[in-house]
Amino acid sequence: MRVLFAPLAGAAGVGAVTRCLAVAEQAVMRGHRVAFLAPAGYPMLGDHPLGATYAVPRPRRPATVRDGNYATFAEALWVRGMAEPGYLDAAVTAERAAIEAFRPDVIFTEWQATLAVSARLTGVPLVATIATPDVTRLVGGGEEDTAFRHVQDAYAALCRAHGLEAPDCVERLLHGGGTLNVAPTVPALEPLPATLPGTLYAGPLLFAPLELAGAPAPPADGVRRVVVYLSAGTVTIEDLLPELADAFPPPAHDVLVAAREDRVGGHVLPHTFGNVTVTRTPGITRALAGADLLVTRGGQNSLMAAMLAGVPVVGVPGDHVEPRYNLAVLEAHGAARVLGGVPTSAELKEAAGHLAATAAAERARRLGALLRDTPGPYGVVRAMESLASGRLGAPDRWRPPAPAPVGAGGPASADGLQPAGAPSHAAWI
Repeated sequence: MRVLFAPLAGAAGVGAVTRCLAVAEQAVMRGHRVAFLAPAGYPMLGDHPLGATYAVPRPRRPATVRDGNYATFAEALWVRGMAEPGYLDAAVTAERAAIEAFRPDVIFTEWQATLAVSARLTGVPLVATIATPDVTRLVGGGEEDTAFRHVQDAYAALCRAHGLEAPDCVERLLHGGGTLNVAPTVPALEPLPATLPGTLYAGPLLFAPLELAGAPAPPADGVRRVVVYLSAGTVTIEDLLPELADAFPPPAHDVLVAAREDRVGGHVLPHTFGNVTVTRTPGITRALAGADLLVTRGGQNSLMAAMLAGVPVVGVPGDHVEPRYNLAVLEAHGAARVLGGVPTSAELKEAAGHLAATAAAERARRLGALLRDTPGPYGVVRAMESLASGRLGAPDRWRPPAPAPVGAGGPASADGLQPAGAPSHAAWI
């Protein structure tokens, strides 16, 4: 089998590419060939060359956009410059050329909506990752995003230009038209994707070489480790460092801050002051081994790693919608406490104390047990093998799903992959 992987071309963080790499690694281990679609110099692909990379255009962020914050899927595409007609045409041209050259049996993407057009034009099955905030309009009764109607119109025009029926929204283009939607979570955390046809709950898609990279050794017994990972967001490490040092003082605490940059606050990394160590891209899973608390923006991968490790979370999402949703779900389960803006040391200390007093670590461990009972990247590859061999049928590409209330889907079924009553796809794997 040949699989073409396409992380979001305009991604600000590394979550999209790491999920692609996690599945690609398993595909290679099962004897398959993989390749990637990405702009030149895309993060991490050069460090982990699992297959060839075919170049696609790099979208240009509109000059009026100050940061990558968004409230809807359409806005997310706009702030990344992925709704400009010139970009859309160039992207489809490059994608079709790569498909012709590599001849994949399956295409796997995170958020690259133009591939829904390219895949249909070339007849290649499409697999797309799915997250609740991106599909609420389809299955949760969300209202039309009128402020970004021009984004919907641009993708509709792209479809018509290539002789395809234009769906009513870009969400349906990607997730209603995809043969298989992969939810990197569990129904207990995100029940809504199950109401779309062809959803597989895969659980965490974590890339081992990144997750297990070197990290400072755990502190001595009796010292509480606090791991901090903010990634790209409106709350920065520089904002938080003084508050962290005050909230978690020595000798009772050891604070490990994971940064993506080479310098923080003018200091070359790694840099230590007092009991706070700032280091570049340690393995988060490795760092969480023996940790007592994670302070994070709320990206999905870091939260999944925390639950697997049984580590409760203090969330500092800033203004970003998806991290706020991710953290709110964990807070509802009693495994997280969410703080607004740039939290003060007093707020951090109070949140950590609340989590310790309410058995949040035990709640995190229980969620981790649910996450472990999923097929993971291996299961996604098995599903793609079924897809490539024709054992898995494709739903009608543009048919809207039946309306369903928010939270529909009910309790998890015995196999842990689908809510009870939803179509079971356990046979794929």
